[in-house]
Amino acid sequence: MTESKEEADRISFLPLEIKLSILSRVEVRDAVRTSALAQSWRHLWTLLPCLRVAYMGDKLGVPGHDYDMTTSASWMERVHHLLSSLLGPIFDFELTHSGLPYFVDDQSPLFQSLLDLLLLKGGLKKLDLFIDMDHVVINLPSFSSLKVLQLYGCHVILPAGFRGFSHLTKLDLFYVKISNEDLNLLIHTSNNLTDLVRLDCVASEDPLSVNLNFPLMTHLDFSINEFIEEVSVISAPCLEQANISLICTNYNPEKLARMILRLVTSVATISSLDLFIDVLKYFSIVALPFNFTFPRLRCLKFLLNIYTMDKKMYDAFIWLIRSMPYLEELQIELRNDDSSQTNNVAI
Repeated sequence: MTESKEEADRISFLPLEIKLSILSRVEVRDAVRTSALAQSWRHLWTLLPCLRVAYMGDKLGVPGHDYDMTTSASWMERVHHLLSSLLGPIFDFELTHSGLPYFVDDQSPLFQSLLDLLLLKGGLKKLDLFIDMDHVVINLPSFSSLKVLQLYGCHVILPAGFRGFSHLTKLDLFYVKISNEDLNLLIHTSNNLTDLVRLDCVASEDPLSVNLNFPLMTHLDFSINEFIEEVSVISAPCLEQANISLICTNYNPEKLARMILRLVTSVATISSLDLFIDVLKYFSIVALPFNFTFPRLRCLKFLLNIYTMDKKMYDAFIWLIRSMPYLEELQIELRNDDSSQTNNVAI
């Protein structure tokens, strides 16, 4: 018993930043229980700089359990109370809220109140919202110190007077419903962005037309879907890696081919290009630019349907290879008509 108390005392005399780091890595319930260690821990958990919470709706689909529509709302209220109890600024806030059916009452005000409280506390550097309900509408405040923004499955509206995120370096938008005006405003007011992890958005109104202009961006991950009307990289002099994927099938092939070609040729200074696209299929139906080169490209990856290869696709392949004089690695993912069967070929 004496040895245990000594060990507890030894932990209690650690510097404040180390103790807060320890508390940030345990569940909130365990963090609160540390108050039993010593007096110095009693209210220390209220200074936690990070908060990660999750609601998974674990009774959904289980026989004998009907969904209680008040459960999620009461959980959100408890999260709000917990967030209100934390005394210092919150630097890192992560909320996962999934497993709810679409018929659940609109809970947008509950999510909005959390964001407004985070804005009031100040100091937020990372915001990660996995909501999985695109009918939840949130007005995204201008967090002045935000560096990382990750959003999944919600409907985002930028409020009037939105000033952007001047310190944002990492942006990840996946299945986010947003208007064309708001998407471009969000992008163009993030001048220090270096890592566009994923840009996969759903148009809330008109189709999306995106112009990317990032002087510091080094990584781009872009998904072309049926909501994208146009996309181009105006300027990205520091771009090193680009991943471009195609997740729609009902697009006009020729229009899509021109869009892909413009996007690929606008990132000509990169060293690594990953195309999750049967790029030869599309390049074979448009006029390819003569004497165009990728002067720094070292690694290329793309898809190829082995049963659709023809003379025009072969010509597109020759153009692609000749445009990359310093290519060191070529990876082709071969697919047949059954997309579940793939083979990787590295050259």
